[in-house]
Amino acid sequence: MALTELRGVSYGSEESRIQSPRLLLALRMRYLKVILVGSCGLGILWLFMVWLLAPDEVTNQYLPTALQKSDEEKSVGEVVVKKKTYAPVPTNRHSAELTGATDTAVESPEEKPLPEPATGIAGNTGSSNKPQEPNEERNSSFEKAPPGPFDQLKNSIGTWTTKAGTVLIDDKHSKTGKQCLQLTGGENSIVTLEIAGKFQVPSELTFFAERWTSQSPFSFRISVNRGEGWKEIYDGDKKIRGYRTGTLVKVPLSVGVKSLRFSCTSPPKTGILIDDMRIAPYHPAEIGNEPGAESTKPQEPPPDLEDRAALARLLANAIDDRKLRFRTENGKEQVLQDGKPFSGWAKHMRGNSGKVEKLGLYQDGLRDGPWAKWFAGKRFRELGLFRQGQKHGLYVTWYGSGKRKDAIHYKNDLEHGPVASWYSSGKKRKEGHHKHGEKDGVWITYNYNTKGIEAIRQRYENGNPLD
Repeated sequence: MALTELRGVSYGSEESRIQSPRLLLALRMRYLKVILVGSCGLGILWLFMVWLLAPDEVTNQYLPTALQKSDEEKSVGEVVVKKKTYAPVPTNRHSAELTGATDTAVESPEEKPLPEPATGIAGNTGSSNKPQEPNEERNSSFEKAPPGPFDQLKNSIGTWTTKAGTVLIDDKHSKTGKQCLQLTGGENSIVTLEIAGKFQVPSELTFFAERWTSQSPFSFRISVNRGEGWKEIYDGDKKIRGYRTGTLVKVPLSVGVKSLRFSCTSPPKTGILIDDMRIAPYHPAEIGNEPGAESTKPQEPPPDLEDRAALARLLANAIDDRKLRFRTENGKEQVLQDGKPFSGWAKHMRGNSGKVEKLGLYQDGLRDGPWAKWFAGKRFRELGLFRQGQKHGLYVTWYGSGKRKDAIHYKNDLEHGPVASWYSSGKKRKEGHHKHGEKDGVWITYNYNTKGIEAIRQRYENGNPLD
């Protein structure tokens, strides 16, 4: 069609000016129809692809009702998937903290998940769907819990519930790791612990506690519930120390314990810090007055040498080691009394000052049980456990200032398990793992300078550096 003519109408005439807009509108409508039809086709194609490729939970949201799967069909699909999966093989993980038994298999630090960022709801932190086995050891340092106050919190030990006052996760003043539990005091702060699982043998509750005030009043109590109401089992009013020294609390638990209650009264915004908590079956060693003597009474957990009252009783009954004879046999120091292997508590006093320097338990002439050394009878120099003359368990040393120096786990006199050391300033120096006396896993050395903290990582396997 010529530009000068439109349906026989000459260009520029009055009729052409009337018909031109109508024709342009018709052309535009045709284009619009093509676009609409194409869009609908693409939409149908997209729905078809979603139906074929997307998961059911997605298709059920966007597809018509007729195409959605019913709940019965979805449940059948889930059962089929579950039949094709296999449950993971249980592993016995060793705690990365500085408490806990060392008889279990040691796992290298690189195999352990790092603490997760503190996000989400406190009730979901650190919980596990795996049921607790009877007599299974469980421990927690509150590393995976979100910092701040909480109403309820779950971890490997059980379910914590705040009953009164303010109970929170403190991310600034932990003993090990980065976080701990704090009862903030006030008129009364109370938190209960519903223990996960059941113990079929007597157990022991252990944790580090630090008094967070030097003012009065201060009260810290632990009560137990066996289904017959609350009964107090621990009074820490005068036992818990403060100023970064803390106290290792050990509380025996009988069979049938269902829950524990921790309460603290102190000036507002002070209270008590709790870290490295552990509940484990207690299997005491048989200790008699004579070699081979059988115990006729239920055994109690070993005495806490950090408890001043217990320490005073032990010192009063312990024998002075100057009355004993020492000899070395098969590389082990052996103690004799009247020519026979000595069993019992022995002490070494500093001259006539009345200040204790050493105190330990012997069985059949060998160190067997708690062992401690002091600086001038005041601050600890060393504190640890022995078994049949060998270091076995956690062994801690301190500087003369009272700050920690080393914390090392041993097994049969070999370094075995987590290890950490500190500078005299109190800053961490290094941390890592030992396996049967050799470095194993990732070791971290900390250097402090004007630019901040430099962490140097080195991986080992059986004592040999790998990178």
